[in-house]
Amino acid sequence: MDLREIDLFKNLSEEDLVRLSKDVSFEERTYKKGETIFNWGDITKDLFYLREGKIAIYNIDSKGKRFILESLDKPMVFGEIYVYLNLPFDFYGEAMVDSKIIIIRDFKKIIEASPRTLLLDFIDLLARKTLSLSKKNQISSSQSLRQKISKVLLENEINNKVDLTMTREELADYLSVTRPSLSRELSNMVDSDLIEIDGRNIYIINKEEIIKQL
Repeated sequence: MDLREIDLFKNLSEEDLVRLSKDVSFEERTYKKGETIFNWGDITKDLFYLREGKIAIYNIDSKGKRFILESLDKPMVFGEIYVYLNLPFDFYGEAMVDSKIIIIRDFKKIIEASPRTLLLDFIDLLARKTLSLSKKNQISSSQSLRQKISKVLLENEINNKVDLTMTREELADYLSVTRPSLSRELSNMVDSDLIEIDGRNIYIINKEEIIKQL
């Protein structure tokens, strides 16, 4: 495997890549659908990279309800902050479909001995993850379900089309609501001529009015 397939290593020079490759140990593993990648409370020195598939980062509340913090379906690293700080995970990771994951061993050691380019890319990664978390918090803090849905739609629309990568159940978990409540509110938004729904595709019909919902 070429390490530069992973965004974090993509800007390395040939010289840095050769030097770093001598210290990097990684393993490719396939997790079956429903298989746990890590549990709440686990501590690891290893960084995870989703090469192919889809995973859910989720938590479980006191009533046993699962709510999704993040759904990953594109190649990316995850768990980097907890690995670097040597902290236990305070969420769970699970494969939603059969997924190929690269496990990069002893990641903090790599960072501590890495060239400046890799350090800058690591900072960029943390900044983008922080921005994503901030947007998720804004959605969670919305007062009404319609506001939550509106923010998700506006965040993911391209030319008024939203191609959701999550199922209704996954989106309900992400918004911390029940699936019937989500379906009911989406139907209300259709009846109000705000959106149209075609499978997983949602089309924004009246963006100005949706913005007003916020």
